[in-house]
Amino acid sequence: MDTRYYCSLLLGYLLAGPCTAQSVKPDTAFLTLAKNNQVTLYTDFIHGQSRLYNGSEYRDYLSQDEEHPYFGVDDWAYGDIIYDDELYKNVPLFYDLSRDKVISEHLLNGAKLELVSEKIRRFSINGHTFTRRQKGGNGLAEDGFYDLLYDGRSKVIVRREKRLQQKVESNDIIEIFEEKNRLFVLKEETFVPVKNKSSVLDLFADRKQEVKSFMKKNNIKFKTERETAVVRVAEFYDTQNK
Repeated sequence: MDTRYYCSLLLGYLLAGPCTAQSVKPDTAFLTLAKNNQVTLYTDFIHGQSRLYNGSEYRDYLSQDEEHPYFGVDDWAYGDIIYDDELYKNVPLFYDLSRDKVISEHLLNGAKLELVSEKIRRFSINGHTFTRRQKGGNGLAEDGFYDLLYDGRSKVIVRREKRLQQKVESNDIIEIFEEKNRLFVLKEETFVPVKNKSSVLDLFADRKQEVKSFMKKNNIKFKTERETAVVRVAEFYDTQNK
């Protein structure tokens, strides 16, 4: 449920005065205790959320022709996020692919906040789970968020990006976001980039014939369904190497 609903509900309880009738004298001790409990509940709720809302103000991109830098649609999506080692559920989120930044909405004033990337362990949005990974000996060339498509022994991740491009059409400058997705598969503790069918077969060379037969039997299409194809092959490979 929307956290703003809870906030409004709790504020409503706090601001509401006691109802009295002419024939009934209110129990002031009971009312005081109830109001104090409401204040405590509200304070605890805000305190529990405050660690999430400590980012900097996010500057919106002014959309042109429905172009936008976000993952999915240009609207809030509710998801879960592990931020500063705390799990927050059903939080309004944007994921800006052009800046590799996660955006949330302040609980009280509705401002868009750019969360601190280093404090984010993972977040889920639009049915996808993104994890933060660092470059190094794991084969990755850059820090950032990677879409976790398959979390088996041969993990499959995607680095998703949108880059703002300018094109001139009829003396007008048109801005568009070009999306680029790079696939990686974990093999022997190293993430190896895969682009097509041949690179996947090279990666799983120790089971090449089995993989080829599996792809042919199941009519797996790399050109039109590349991400799904890589995930299915990785799953199959893992079943052959238990």
